[in-house]
Amino acid sequence: MNSLVHSSDIFIVGGGPAGLAVAILAVQRGYRVAVADYARPPIDKACGEGLMPDTVEALKALGIALRSGETVPFRGIRFHDTTGGSSVAARFATGEGVGLRRTVFHAKLVERAAALGVALLWGARVTLQDGQMVCEGRPVRSRWVIGADGEASRVRRWAALQPTRYEKIRFGQRQHFRVAPWSDLVEVYWARDCQIVAGPVGSEEVCVAVTSRSPGLKFADALTQVPELAARLRGTCALDRVRGARAALRRLKSVYRHGLALVGDASGSVDPLTGEGIGLGLKQAAALVKAIEGGDLRLYQAAHDRIGRMPRFMSRLMLAMDGHSRLRRRSLRALAAEPSLFSYLLNAQIASPVESKFGWHDAVRFGWRLVSAG
Repeated sequence: MNSLVHSSDIFIVGGGPAGLAVAILAVQRGYRVAVADYARPPIDKACGEGLMPDTVEALKALGIALRSGETVPFRGIRFHDTTGGSSVAARFATGEGVGLRRTVFHAKLVERAAALGVALLWGARVTLQDGQMVCEGRPVRSRWVIGADGEASRVRRWAALQPTRYEKIRFGQRQHFRVAPWSDLVEVYWARDCQIVAGPVGSEEVCVAVTSRSPGLKFADALTQVPELAARLRGTCALDRVRGARAALRRLKSVYRHGLALVGDASGSVDPLTGEGIGLGLKQAAALVKAIEGGDLRLYQAAHDRIGRMPRFMSRLMLAMDGHSRLRRRSLRALAAEPSLFSYLLNAQIASPVESKFGWHDAVRFGWRLVSAG
C-alpha cells in the first residue's frame, strides 16, 4: 500500500465473520483487500455459538475446515413452552449443525484471511473527515468500500443508509457452563419474559443464551423462569461472566450506495432465535463478491432481499410468539400436533431460496392448525 493512503480494490470496515468472509472470497478471486477494525482478534460477541448446517457448508467455500475435536455436533432444534407444557422437535433434513466458541470461530477466519494475503489492520480506527473516509490518519482510496461494522454501524450512518422498513430491538445475554450436553438438539425454552437457548460448544461445555425485550432482565432471574434448565445447571461451574449485547430485527430500505455496500448485521439483522445471523452474513458475503465481479451492486441488493426472506419471516413469527403468550401457546400446540410443519419451517429457513419447499400451502396448514389448537 502507498505510505500516504490506504489503497486497495476493496476496503472493508469491520473484521467480524461477515467482513472476513467478504475478504477471503474476494482475495481468492484476485482482488487486493484490506480489512480495518479497531478491535483486536479474537473478537467475541454475545451469541448462541451454534452454526447451522448451511453455515457449516458455506465455510467450505472459504477454505475453512472444522475438525471434530474442535466442535460438537447438534442435529436439530427443540422448542419447550414452559408456560403451556408443550414441546416440539425437528431434525435437520441434511447435514448437522455444530457448536463452538465464537472466539475459536473468529480465530479460524482471521488465520485463513492472513494466509491468503488479506491486509489485516487490527487496532485501526476508521473515521469520516470532510466526507473522506480515513484510516489512522491516512485517506482510504478504494474502488469498493464495505461496511461490515455490526449492528450499530457507523459506515451505515456515514452513507445515509439508515432508513429502515422496520426494526425491533431486543437484548441478549450469554454465559458458558461446565456440564456435558444432555441432548443432540439445541434446546429453546420459551419462558414468561424471555427465551433461553442451551446448546453444546464442547464435550463438557454448554452455552446458555437469554433473549428478552427487557434490558433490565438479569441472567440469573431469567433462569428461575425455567426450573428444568435451572436444575440442570445447579451446582455446575460457570466458566465466564455474563456477556450482553443488543439484538435487532432490522431491514434496511437499501444496502448500497454507489461503490459502498453493507454486509452482515450492518446491512440489517434477524432475531437471534433464528440461529441464522452468521449463516446469513456468509451468504451475503458470497452474493456481494459476485456483484462486485459483475460491477453492479444492484445485483447484491436483489440477492440480499432474496436470501433474507425466510429468516425475516421466522424472525417475525418468533417475535409475535414472544409478544403474545396466548399466540405462543397455540402456535407450539399446533406444531406439536403436526411436527412435520415444524420440520418444514426449520429446514426451509436453512435451505437456499431455490431449494426451500415451504410455500403458501404450508402456511395455510399452519394457520389451520393454529385456529384449531385452541
